[in-house]
Amino acid sequence: MRMARKSGRSNLLRRIEALEERSTDDSGLVPHSPEWVEFWLQQVHLYETGQPHVPLTLEGVRAWMQATPDRDDGDDSASTEAACV
Repeated sequence: MRMARKSGRSNLLRRIEALEERSTDDSGLVPHSPEWVEFWLQQVHLYETGQPHVPLTLEGVRAWMQATPDRDDGDDSASTEAACV
């Protein structure tokens, strides 16, 4: 019985690895690696500037959102007033 269990686990691991290999996007890079994040930062920049780019993916835009700090215009009065109301 123990051999069947190990064989089943290795089969499952092999199948997971195969799925991971096929789960690349237009970048062709390992998802969530520094190179992958940089690729999507560049693609969003190209999109913003009207230049040719690969189709943006939800994961690519999420990577851009997480890697880009919130823009602070220095005017906190509106948010402060809203918080006080």
